Amino acid sequence: TDKCVSMIYCFYLFNRDGVCLYYEEWNRQKKLMSQAEEQKLIFGLLFSLKATVTQMRPGGDATGPARPGEGLHCFSTSSYKLHYFETPTGLRFVLLTDPTVPSLKECLKQMYSHIYVEYVVKNPLQPMGTPVTSTYFVQSLNKYIRGLPYFRST
Repeated sequence: TDKCVSMIYCFYLFNRDGVCLYYEEWNRQKKLMSQAEEQKLIFGLLFSLKATVTQMRPGGDATGPARPGEGLHCFSTSSYKLHYFETPTGLRFVLLTDPTVPSLKECLKQMYSHIYVEYVVKNPLQPMGTPVTSTYFVQSLNKYIRGLPYFRST
């Protein structure tokens, strides 16, 4: 068997204030802390990385907004890769994967435009800014993630 199998580990959806609106995991091996602690840690990491990327962008003007396509998209360690997409309203879509998975920026955009907008934004029973409870969102997200070539079950 192939020992280097690409995997998608988990998904976070944060609002602009760092509140986790949705979390799902698929191939997590171990947890070192509580889910709430992990969510705070991930959001803090994103906040710091985004600020650093903004400060270091060409031109040195960190005060103006980033142009579309600029900024943080993913970063990698020896044990995982974090894929990131932020909407103009400050929603943050995050996937943690195996480091061998290529950029999933376009997948995160699809998750926003075709799943989140369709089953959360257009759902009158889902108050904006609250944790996502839509079963259609959950089912569609799972179907989409499980259909990606990088999804493997353990």
